[in-house]
Amino acid sequence: MSNQIAAMLAQASRVSVFSHVLPDGDALGSSLGLMHLLGAQGKQVRVFSAGPIPEEYLFLPGMDRVSDVLPGAGEQDLAVMLDCHQPERTGPVGGAFLAKLPQVAIIDHHQGEVDFGQAAWVDPSFAATSEMVTLLAQAEGWPLTPQAATCLFVGVQTDTGSFRYANTTPRVLRVAADLAEAGADVWAISQEVYATRPKRLRLLGRIMDNLELSDQGRLALSQITLADLEKVGAGPADLEQAVETLRLIPGVEVSALLRQNPKGAIKVSMRSRGKVDVSQVAIALGGGGHKSAAGVTLEGNLEGVRRDIATRLRQGLEALA
Repeated sequence: MSNQIAAMLAQASRVSVFSHVLPDGDALGSSLGLMHLLGAQGKQVRVFSAGPIPEEYLFLPGMDRVSDVLPGAGEQDLAVMLDCHQPERTGPVGGAFLAKLPQVAIIDHHQGEVDFGQAAWVDPSFAATSEMVTLLAQAEGWPLTPQAATCLFVGVQTDTGSFRYANTTPRVLRVAADLAEAGADVWAISQEVYATRPKRLRLLGRIMDNLELSDQGRLALSQITLADLEKVGAGPADLEQAVETLRLIPGVEVSALLRQNPKGAIKVSMRSRGKVDVSQVAIALGGGGHKSAAGVTLEGNLEGVRRDIATRLRQGLEALA
């Protein structure tokens, strides 16, 4: 399917790139990486993101070209969705816009059925969408500029947890090496992405205060309210790595972090050490993700959603026995 997408990209002179709301390093890295790759070929590229953009990614080359304003309906020959394959994941405005376009291509590494777009390359065996974009560029002989390499490296670095997660394969390590050779400055990138930010440490303190360990320490649950975020001066983008901290607690097999959003729904981020498939929980509730990292947004109150998620994750733990 990557050949079909490559052909669509070759024919298009104006491309709009979309990724999911609350973009992470892979969503932004793959989007900006593709923008630089196509721009080097003389194509006009627009990048749409519903944001907010985490501050650790503001250094990425080309970030000033990311916009939350939709392009006009006739301003692209092709739209490309990256790091998600459900149009609604781009946000309500982006989803409605994409549904009206005649040419949409998808590149994604998340699990779930694909029933949208004219061409889709969706493969959960890849560690990151940025890995897939890099391999597409190499297969097509596109020059990897230092700007593109920097953006794509951030994608593979963050989605593998700095190459610590179980999705760190020999293939993604080779891709990372190729990106470093193409001009990605690993030390400089790491200084930006993993800089210590005091408000996030204060936020983590709140998360730990709300932490509940159960099932012999195998299940970790915590939550963050809008009041918590306001008190420490943080936003949703500051929570990207928080759930990872819960998974790192010794003995924890599966973790979940719940947070209120301004519209009253509850965002649930789940992580697993690999034995429990949290994507099954997320997909059953209308979300998505991977075996070891998944999420979903649910209507309800914190207490009720927390009970439901705890019950479903416990079922996964019981199945291990």
